[in-house]
Amino acid sequence: GNTRTMGIAILNGVRIFYKELGEGQPIVFVHHLAGSFKSWKEINIRPDIKAVTYDLRGHGRSSVPIGEYLIQDHSEDLHELLEFLGIEEPVIVGHSIGTLIALDYALKYPVKRLLLIGALVKAPKPEPYERYIEIATSRGMRALAEYRKANGEFSDLLVNDPRAWQDLVEVYEETPPLGYKYTALGLIKARDYTNDLSKIDVPVKLIYGEKDGLITNLEAFKSGLKRVEVRVIPQAGHFLNFEVPEVLSEEINSFIQ
Repeated sequence: GNTRTMGIAILNGVRIFYKELGEGQPIVFVHHLAGSFKSWKEINIRPDIKAVTYDLRGHGRSSVPIGEYLIQDHSEDLHELLEFLGIEEPVIVGHSIGTLIALDYALKYPVKRLLLIGALVKAPKPEPYERYIEIATSRGMRALAEYRKANGEFSDLLVNDPRAWQDLVEVYEETPPLGYKYTALGLIKARDYTNDLSKIDVPVKLIYGEKDGLITNLEAFKSGLKRVEVRVIPQAGHFLNFEVPEVLSEEINSFIQ
């Protein structure tokens, strides 16, 4: 049946909001910076799958512990959450910062396969994030979304589709500015995983929008990973979950075995 559970897991003193939908092979979804479990709301997953979504620390309904969050903190939260839910060897679908969390997790714990959307192999350049933090903490998250839009950082598919744009604004506005700050500070300190990619033995699928600036990471993944397939989506940018949800749903469903 279509079993739906949601709840709060208290992990190392951090409250993590999660949602499970369906029965079957577990797939866990790790959202982008300034996202939440709602980042996946347009994605339709096969009925024979147990889809686990959650809000990263500092995001959505999860708590906002004080101090910057390193990628390792997020991957430890994920490990604790999956232990709490009794899930071993998940398929992990990561998006943006979620791809770094997925990589860190996969280097420490068993996974079945990884699907990485708009993936990073190392920290992004810090300067834009310093500006984003300043805007988020002084003017709020909607102002940050509008600033990034005005700055031409989002694809036409995102900004010209009212549904897609509203989806993005909704998750941005649900992100506490302080949680955003702590997450972004940890993101720009992420280590470089390039030399660890060869240790990942499971199948990995990479999906980028062709207009996603992070596609510059693709070469490192292609040369480092043993078992990799790549899909580049024409016209799309970084937020494939909102821009082309049907295409992304199909990619996810076909990759899950």
